[in-house]
Amino acid sequence: MRRRYKFTDKNQSRPGIFSTVIGVLALFLTGGVLMEAYTAYGQAGRIIAVLGFLALLLALVGLYQGIRGLREEDSYRLFPYVGCVLNGLLLTAFICVYMAGW
Repeated sequence: MRRRYKFTDKNQSRPGIFSTVIGVLALFLTGGVLMEAYTAYGQAGRIIAVLGFLALLLALVGLYQGIRGLREEDSYRLFPYVGCVLNGLLLTAFICVYMAGW
């Protein structure tokens, strides 16, 4: 059996990991907000609106951190890509909800 060794100084990107964590938090928050708004027939109230806006801001910050992670040299790109895609999809979902007029 042949063993493969990897000689590199690459590390996981901290902004990329941060972006992914923020994206997961924003995803859960967005899911909860949309579920609550749906069960309240669109009359969920101000608290749900504020939480939705907070999820939007988290997605924006997550996308920014993911882009920062992609620009780092000598780092792995998995977490920045996952964070960018997740936060980008969340922002797209927010735009679709806004355009639909929910």
